[in-house]
Amino acid sequence: MGTGSGTTVRELCDAFNNVVSTPLATIDTDPRPGDVAGGYTKSDRAVELLGWTPRLSLEDGIRSALDWIPVRDKMLTG
Repeated sequence: MGTGSGTTVRELCDAFNNVVSTPLATIDTDPRPGDVAGGYTKSDRAVELLGWTPRLSLEDGIRSALDWIPVRDKMLTG
């Protein structure tokens, strides 16, 4: 789920690199055939159906996802 506001691949990589100690190696190149120009979420349905609204920044969301990895299996298998 997202905010409904678009994020470019470059913005996502920059946000990731701001969170981790070892940055991603990236290469700028032309789009591949079939790549979409962009994508975004339509978060208003989450508000309607679940009462959910995003409250984390992109960097906070990445940090939270990375923090979840080492505890995921233990938490899910109880």
